[in-house]
Amino acid sequence: MSNDSSAKRQKTVIGLLIALVLALGFFALNRNSEVQNLEEEKAILVSELEEYKRDLIGQVAANDSMNSYIIAETARLNATIEEITNLKNASQSELAKYRSQVNDLRKMVARLSSQVDSVNKAYAVLGEAKRQVDEQLGSEQVKNAELNAENTKLSGKVTTALKLQLSALEATAVRVSSKGVEKPTTSASKANRVKACFTVAQNAIAESSKRTLYMRINTPDGRVLPSQSEERSMKVGSETIYFSAKTEIVYEGKQVQSCAAFDLNSTLKPGTYTVEVFSDNAKIGTSTLVLN
Repeated sequence: MSNDSSAKRQKTVIGLLIALVLALGFFALNRNSEVQNLEEEKAILVSELEEYKRDLIGQVAANDSMNSYIIAETARLNATIEEITNLKNASQSELAKYRSQVNDLRKMVARLSSQVDSVNKAYAVLGEAKRQVDEQLGSEQVKNAELNAENTKLSGKVTTALKLQLSALEATAVRVSSKGVEKPTTSASKANRVKACFTVAQNAIAESSKRTLYMRINTPDGRVLPSQSEERSMKVGSETIYFSAKTEIVYEGKQVQSCAAFDLNSTLKPGTYTVEVFSDNAKIGTSTLVLN
């Protein structure tokens, strides 16, 4: 009887031990499965965050302020990825919290991508508008340059038109007698005066005023016969040159005839003389005189 009771107790203990071992094994199996599931959940969360980060980095904004924002949000994603990766013995509640954060980040990336796309499109429109404005500005600059050139050309024509013009010019050598009578001559040794007689043409737009006309006599050897008065030079453009004689006229837009004379104090040499007439700092006529 005693032996039977002891045997029963042993069987009971063994049965309890077996049940305990089975219960521990089942708990350990469930725990390992739960841990595995949690690690898989972590890996999924990290994978999703890495994908969001790639999408975010792929957004190239058209201005620096948007790019700065993208960099800041990318840093926030990296911080969340590091937190989840370093998470040990995570619970379901902790992973649920991170899952909520990941969902919020996903929405943020989608919203930011849409904003960047809108900004890039707006900047593309602005860029095209700027290009068109630059083209129009360049075209207007070309037109302005052409107009300025045309205005300069017209201004030059007007300036030329305002100057006096000669319709006739004749240079002659004369012999002046003791009584003041002039007689034309072609002899260099007999001539004691050179004259330039000219006709100033009609010009309706030229200013009516007293005008000075200058005569310049160039000798065959390239010299200029200088005026015997105190005033001997005149300005032609930026150059100062000698003249031989001058005369004044009153010009009122109609034809005017006049002469300028140069009295010789020495005998001329034979050859071809060039006689030029100047007005308003410009040469307006040229004639030649051949003396034997």
